Amino acid sequence: MKKIYIFIICVVAGLSSWAGDKDDYIQVDWYPLCTDSVGWNIYTGGFVIGWNNASGIDVNMGRSIDIGWLNVIGTKFKTRYGQRITAGVGIDWRNFKLNNDVRFYQDGDNLSIAPYPDGAVPKSSRVKVFSLTVPVLVRQRLFSTVDIFAGPVVNFNLHASYETIYTLDGEKIKETSSKIHPVPVTVDILGGVKWKFIGAYVRYSPSHVLQEQYSPAFTPFTTGIIMGF
Repeated sequence: MKKIYIFIICVVAGLSSWAGDKDDYIQVDWYPLCTDSVGWNIYTGGFVIGWNNASGIDVNMGRSIDIGWLNVIGTKFKTRYGQRITAGVGIDWRNFKLNNDVRFYQDGDNLSIAPYPDGAVPKSSRVKVFSLTVPVLVRQRLFSTVDIFAGPVVNFNLHASYETIYTLDGEKIKETSSKIHPVPVTVDILGGVKWKFIGAYVRYSPSHVLQEQYSPAFTPFTTGIIMGF
């Protein structure tokens, strides 16, 4: 399989070189991987770290972390007028931690939010969601080193779990499950501003993270830092 990929890349690179005397062909840059030439480019980048809030549940935003890589691999088209359109495949890991007065609790198939047992000393209660993402983003250059960007991010939510930890009568109790029914596909809206290689972003999810018939309904709102984008 690796040899096939190398052969395809060599053929495309050879065709690009053959068209090198023409001024109106589309430029394809295969090496190095991260280029910023006018035309089409292979692209990777967009490391994000953020903090999640959510409407519908009492989230501890300072301890609810969003970590992702927007484009593990993708394409970028750059115009001569400062626009860049990027599309690719990425990964995202979101963590929603509740404040200490309540916990996630599962009874059968149903996940709910409930108080801790009397006398319990809470440690943490969270839901984690892992997603394969497909972002399609448009960037506009404002100044020589400043861009703004926005666009949809489609999330294929492949795995979700909950974990609650507390101490009761001197005994550590850990409740956990990976069968909490995430919504299979959701769409977020992401936007932000970038200066050189670092920027700030906001991300809003109008869709619920977990299926309502099994879990509390909540929609995330994330703010954070983006690098290498």
